[in-house]
Amino acid sequence: MQSSGNTGIPLLEPFFETARTDPARPAVIDNGLVIGYGVFAAWVLEVAGAVAPRTDGPQPPVGVVVHHSARDVAALLGVLAAGRAYVPLEAGHPPARLESVLARLGVEEAVATADTGWQPPVARVLRPRFAPAAPAPGTTAPPAAGARPEDPAYVLFTSGSTGEPKGVVVPHRALSAVVPPLRTLYGIGPDATVLHFHGAGGDTSLEEILPALTGGAVLVVDDAARERFAQVAEEHEVTVAVLPTGFWHGLAGDLLHQGEGLPASLRTVVIGGEAVRADMLERWRLLGSDGVRLLNTYGSTETALVTHAVQLAGPGAPALPAAGGDLPIGLPLPHVGQRLDAAGELSVSGPGLALGYHGDPVGTAARFTEHEGVRWYRTGDLVSEAPGGALVFRGRSDHQVKIRGHRVDLIEVEGLVGSCPGVLEAAAARVERAEHSTLAAFFVPLPDHDPAEVAAAVRARLSATAAPQLVPSVLVPVPALERTHTGKVDRDATRDRHLASAGADR
Repeated sequence: MQSSGNTGIPLLEPFFETARTDPARPAVIDNGLVIGYGVFAAWVLEVAGAVAPRTDGPQPPVGVVVHHSARDVAALLGVLAAGRAYVPLEAGHPPARLESVLARLGVEEAVATADTGWQPPVARVLRPRFAPAAPAPGTTAPPAAGARPEDPAYVLFTSGSTGEPKGVVVPHRALSAVVPPLRTLYGIGPDATVLHFHGAGGDTSLEEILPALTGGAVLVVDDAARERFAQVAEEHEVTVAVLPTGFWHGLAGDLLHQGEGLPASLRTVVIGGEAVRADMLERWRLLGSDGVRLLNTYGSTETALVTHAVQLAGPGAPALPAAGGDLPIGLPLPHVGQRLDAAGELSVSGPGLALGYHGDPVGTAARFTEHEGVRWYRTGDLVSEAPGGALVFRGRSDHQVKIRGHRVDLIEVEGLVGSCPGVLEAAAARVERAEHSTLAAFFVPLPDHDPAEVAAAVRARLSATAAPQLVPSVLVPVPALERTHTGKVDRDATRDRHLASAGADR
């Protein structure tokens, strides 16, 4: 899967240049610990040296056990600097799922930066020292071996309709193409302080990590950010924050209710992952946010980070009309091509496209197509163009939904629930709550089975085997699933009919 070359990838060169010319400059603040660029580059290079390619033949990805820390960041960058690909292994996920990922990819080595209580079952587990001392002059240079542009950089697993998660393989050239325009769009330079809000298990974390550390900025890791965002941002003088839309919805409401304003340092807030609610945008404006740019972004795992963006509020916000009252998801970034078919399904092209799905040539061919000599990714999202050209999201052409920023295939959830003992059949649906969406599953228990006991068994089984975003927040036994006139399960009708009882099991 991975081969090495000597051409190198320029993505991390600015990071190593800052480490060489200004080693004492703060690179990462990890829960109060300040780590300079020189020391942090040495951490990155320690990992890079340990996982450097040993042959010119294909090599599997390197597993990286992530738990949201500066050491995670160093491990990810170290694998990239070595020209290898990484697959994140989130410490909070069920071991059975993580071990399935390792087996599918043939992972032979993993980097573990802390004791999470789980030992990756691979041939070699690397535990870097991460020395606190400043490195010797001349040691903050990337290794000679680099990756070719088409070599894989990371593999992320997303929900799939077959019941098996799909491994999206993203190449190094995608990051090299996407990060510079994001750095410009977000306004990240040496005077910026970027909050590392997202866990390193997803690609959104790279929107924070790579623009910050290749732009000479400070990256802030603070475990209290989810509970006390405004206070943490104020304490660290955060200028740029990338937040899930659902979290931002709650933040706007909470701050307004508490009579609090936004931190004075904040310049740019980037949101994405779900549709933006117009009422929450109005609440945001009531916070006195006129000096803060609010960017709504759109992108798929298969298209490397972000493909579309639009400014919704703040200084210089364009007057982009929202067709039918829906807020736009944005205009394509300079490196992105787009086209809409007759049904309105969006396809995108450009250097940010993934290589495809690991071990799934059929699935890859279905989503990655060629048109007039250009490679395109069919997103499955139905959109329309508002006056001015910005796209407005209209729905999906399949059964995928976004739950708190995670892409979830309802068919996969139904398969997981339906395969549990005591379940005859199941349906899943998204439920809109006051500030964010949540996942609900409705199941028909087998005769002579206690519905409450079946529900408890389903929740226990999914919690032990499935990714957290695939575990329904609401689990409801029903006598029968609603169906269309053709006999197909009607998910929305089932949800609407039984939603009143959905508070019984959360």
